[in-house]
Amino acid sequence: MDNYLQQLSENYLTDFSTISLYKLNSINLSVREDTKFIFHENILTSILNDLSPFYDILDINNEQIFKYRTRYFDTKEYQFYTQHQNGNKKRFKIRVREYSSVSDIFFEIKIKNNKNKTIKERFIFDGIIHNLDEDIKKFTFDTIGYSIDDLKISLIVDYDRISLVDKNLEERITIDMGLKVKNEFRSKNLNRLIIVELKQNRYNPRSNFIKAIRKYKVYETRFSKYCIGLTQINDSLKHNRFKPQLIKLDKILTHK
Repeated sequence: MDNYLQQLSENYLTDFSTISLYKLNSINLSVREDTKFIFHENILTSILNDLSPFYDILDINNEQIFKYRTRYFDTKEYQFYTQHQNGNKKRFKIRVREYSSVSDIFFEIKIKNNKNKTIKERFIFDGIIHNLDEDIKKFTFDTIGYSIDDLKISLIVDYDRISLVDKNLEERITIDMGLKVKNEFRSKNLNRLIIVELKQNRYNPRSNFIKAIRKYKVYETRFSKYCIGLTQINDSLKHNRFKPQLIKLDKILTHK
């Protein structure tokens, strides 16, 4: 654990009450509304102090910060990226996610529908996408219109995550930091960037998190780790739709 994460763990996370993975997983937000925020790491500690009375923190074996690795899959023509770039109301992400906190590996289909709801289907498997059960392969084809065999790894994202849950068990917050994006040719660190995702059954502007974040003049924004990550390492992809997010990102990464 690097010095920044060590300081967070020792000085800013100890005020939170803890919640177990079992209890966190009992909160059903597989169909939800997601609201995202990005900001520089220099205000994270102040935000955590504001949130500690209202949220519990996921704790597994006395750890509260966990390493994640996500492998994204796309077609050779980057069809799923293009769905985002073109502003399609219905779009997909296909990914494999691994956690330092658990040994299970998950195959996930993330669907954004035309009502702005996020639907996530996930399956435990051995980590090799072509070894998925035939029923899962069929479900994937029926959902996205592409065979597993049509897909390739397009991006790998490594990061550290803190997970919070409000006291009423109605919303979850993920705080991601230390992002590194890469493919087989290039990589880039996005070290100063913090990405927060608020997950609710229905958007509630009276959320204690919303109240806290607005004190720092941070407002919701569209932000996809997959799409923005690809723009950082693949110059050939059209990305005009993401220019507002890329301008924000550049300001964060160059801020002293």
